[in-house]
Amino acid sequence: MWVDYELFEGMHYVCFHYEFEHLDADPDDDCGVAGCPSAPAARHNDRLTALVEALRDDWSHGPPANWDHHTLPDFLGALADRLRGAEAHYAARGRSLPWNSWEVVGHALRAATVHEWRDEDEQRRDPSA
Repeated sequence: MWVDYELFEGMHYVCFHYEFEHLDADPDDDCGVAGCPSAPAARHNDRLTALVEALRDDWSHGPPANWDHHTLPDFLGALADRLRGAEAHYAARGRSLPWNSWEVVGHALRAATVHEWRDEDEQRRDPSA
């Protein structure tokens, strides 16, 4: 995509936006200006919240049968491993680490329920995978 940086006083649009348009809004929040780069981050926050609630609901009748880790210490250990290895996981699949940390944490939370990383696309096709 070609961008005319002169339009934004020689600045990349994102830099221009945060310097001159985002004003007093928190950088992680959508400021309401059309094209605000933080708008997707707010949606990722909502998705992550829904994922955490779904993981909690998995435990409504005790340890979930489809989880490999059935105690909080085991789950948190697996989560730490997933977060520590996230960059290598994405790189091994020819993908860059998502810019949005909400997305990375969401993938790690889902992956921490099992012993091995599983691709998000694979999980969507086969929830039992």
